[in-house]
Amino acid sequence: MSAAQPPKLFGPTNELAKERNRAAAERTINAWIGNCLSLIGFGVAIDQIARSLRQRFPDVNPLTTEAATHITSQAFIGIGLLLLAIALLQHRIAIKTIEQADYLRLSVDNLNRIVVLAILLSSCAGLFAVLFLL
Repeated sequence: MSAAQPPKLFGPTNELAKERNRAAAERTINAWIGNCLSLIGFGVAIDQIARSLRQRFPDVNPLTTEAATHITSQAFIGIGLLLLAIALLQHRIAIKTIEQADYLRLSVDNLNRIVVLAILLSSCAGLFAVLFLL
């Protein structure tokens, strides 16, 4: 006996389901863009706040060097850009799977692990910056 493959389903129900999945992918990428812009903005803010504090209180001995502040702010900007690139890649994979006729789900588990690790690292760096640098 040969196993018969199930017929491919076409019709308004499947097309509406694909459209809902496309809309969900768009909402997800919009949320990621917002989060990435927040990380980038936080990186810029750290640098601007430290510069403002140094100008306003030049006689006070700073807790950190100017280089440490720049490295921290650049790390936040870099993590924001990295997460944005990963989010765009994951969005493109989701759209490709939706556009396929057989609609097989492609795995993005490795991308999700990278994103979670980057968020964890940026959170630790943010906590460190708030507690010790500013």
